[in-house]
Amino acid sequence: MISPEAIGGGAEIEFQRVGYSEARLDFAGGKTDNALLMGDPVSNRTLYMGLGVSPTVDIFVRVPQESSSLLGVKVQVLGAPSKVRNNTHQLAFTLAIGSERDSFEGTYEIDLKSDVRDYSLIYGFRFTEYALIYSSISVSTYSFEGDITNSGGATLSDDSIDYTASNILGGQLGLELGGDSFALKLELAAQKIKWTNSEEKLLYSSGLSIRATF
Repeated sequence: MISPEAIGGGAEIEFQRVGYSEARLDFAGGKTDNALLMGDPVSNRTLYMGLGVSPTVDIFVRVPQESSSLLGVKVQVLGAPSKVRNNTHQLAFTLAIGSERDSFEGTYEIDLKSDVRDYSLIYGFRFTEYALIYSSISVSTYSFEGDITNSGGATLSDDSIDYTASNILGGQLGLELGGDSFALKLELAAQKIKWTNSEEKLLYSSGLSIRATF
């Protein structure tokens, strides 16, 4: 849920409610490389914080509730930043990376490490001072690996797991309404994803956010 406009100096904080694809491990038959179990996207709370380090460049941190956090940069290459609010075409790109370690306890105990890389190109048009429409395409890679420290008494084919989803394609269409201090954002998204040993899936989701700029 990133618009093409840089902040233009200052900082912003955004509370997002977005859809994320969810994949679950399946150890049926004692195998640790079965296809992941994937359902419909689930709603996930995300905190987004940005800092305008120049009129056209933002540094941001995105902290999802159920996924790896991301540190990234947004560079606006066309149009004016948000605080200027020019009615014009906007174009930006983002680069972001993330890495996280976690552990899970239940039937199985797993020490997990995940890595994320995400790139996007965002185009928009501000047609009034208080309304911006935008669309974006993204390419992402998610990977996670881990050691199974307790199998719960089950006999497994391996004591580790390793899954990757490369070149995840995403498309987003959004509308931002509000002024330079507060704004509401609505977004529709689609994602094509294929994990290791799993079938390719096409998923659809929607999102909502509230942003404050300082």
